[in-house]
Amino acid sequence: MRRINPDTIVLLKQIGIGLAVFTVLALLITAIWYGTRVESLTVKQIEVTGGQTIEHDRVRELVEQELVGEYLGLIPRRFAWLLPLSNIVEVVDELPRAYNVQTDRLDGQTLQVTFDEHIPFALWCDSVEQESNCYFLNEDGYSFSVAPRLSGGAFKRFVSLGKPAQADWQIMPKADFDRHNRLISLLAEQGWYVSHLEFDQVGDMFLKIVDGGELKVVAAEEPERVVENLLVVLSSSEFSDIAPGGFEYIDLRFGNKVFVNEETATSSVAALESTTASSSDE
Repeated sequence: MRRINPDTIVLLKQIGIGLAVFTVLALLITAIWYGTRVESLTVKQIEVTGGQTIEHDRVRELVEQELVGEYLGLIPRRFAWLLPLSNIVEVVDELPRAYNVQTDRLDGQTLQVTFDEHIPFALWCDSVEQESNCYFLNEDGYSFSVAPRLSGGAFKRFVSLGKPAQADWQIMPKADFDRHNRLISLLAEQGWYVSHLEFDQVGDMFLKIVDGGELKVVAAEEPERVVENLLVVLSSSEFSDIAPGGFEYIDLRFGNKVFVNEETATSSVAALESTTASSSDE
């Protein structure tokens, strides 16, 4: 009986192992190929919720683009267990005004995408000039995108001296932003409408009145106190005829003394505690 060469035996074993490994890999790839294409685990429907002005069809289109193709040429990106969720969040978040993007796989065939939308509430501008660079602010005082050149008074304009307007930034603490907007509302109830709010670096705030004139106040002052002081001045006999457009400025920054500069270029001082006013030259 002829004896088989040991080297041949080793070679045959190696071939056998190779064939076994190849067979296992082929079966595994086949299983992955068909397993990741199971109908019940293939995303076919994309539900979009949230926002007010961003078109859901646009969001759905972006998501569909992220689901095109395969991983390593093998696993579909639509396979429910391996969806490119981080990519989806990223592309939707890049839409102007979109934020807080979230995804949720409702079932093997349905992916839900939800998001919130920044709604323009005011403008943050470099200066009070109409052509200045501006960014949209939401109701919390967060700037989220550059604003086009806008005319008219649809949006209040906030200006911080020495602090250029920029996107993705909180213009000031939300509590301060809310307080200033409360002052705007209280003044509007008196028929005094604000177009611009300008802040300096020492804590003063200058409110431009729509029909003309400016109110100078301490930014940290409570709105109710500011309006109360203004009404005291306007109730005096000397200043009872003052209205928006009929003065240059009213300065409410100095406690119980209010400085009034009328269009006649004269300056007067009102004493709040007595609700009377006396004139003095500057």
